[in-house]
Amino acid sequence: MTDDNLGGDTRVDDLADELIKRKLPDDLTWFVQARCDDIVRKKETLPKLRKAGLNWVLLGVENSEPSILESFNKNVTPNDAKEAVRLLKENDILAHAMFIIGNRKDTAKSISTLREFANELDPDFAIFAILTPFPGNEIFDEAKRSGWIEDYNWSHYDMVHAIMPTETLSRRRVQEELYECYRSFYGSWSRRLQGIFSSNEMARRLFWHMTGKGIIRRLGALV
Repeated sequence: MTDDNLGGDTRVDDLADELIKRKLPDDLTWFVQARCDDIVRKKETLPKLRKAGLNWVLLGVENSEPSILESFNKNVTPNDAKEAVRLLKENDILAHAMFIIGNRKDTAKSISTLREFANELDPDFAIFAILTPFPGNEIFDEAKRSGWIEDYNWSHYDMVHAIMPTETLSRRRVQEELYECYRSFYGSWSRRLQGIFSSNEMARRLFWHMTGKGIIRRLGALV
């Protein structure tokens, strides 16, 4: 089962209670996406969620700079991310963090700071994405109006291809910074060994699978 927004209301508690009450098979697992502050607010419920089968959470960490988080209307802090990752690991739930680069104010220094933050945060896995101006959202309207968009090939609107530059970085440089984020996180041998021998079964299995397929090696050597 999956849920793309865990939320901070009682719905998730009710779901966990119902799953536990029905005594479903132990191999029932579920995955959710969640805000970091929702995980913090639900810290007392996490043991019950784990018991109900939750074993993987994708956290919307996004960035380490409060000003950039504010521009994303996140209303969260870097400390929320640190606490969320800690709580998930403490409850044997795989912590998967997502970070975004390419904000208009991003610089080489700010992205370097984000890489350091990602390594310090130390989630089980990390996804790095490029801010993409999808048609229909406010970012697209502002970017189009301001002439920032340099690529209208819709097949590139996947959060992997750089669509627009920042104030100080060319579109090509933004793309290179994305590759460097992956090299920084997955290129470390200590992180690879940490993943292969993780105490979290899901993280360990996934790391072994990705290693066997050569994915970890390729992520650590993106060019």
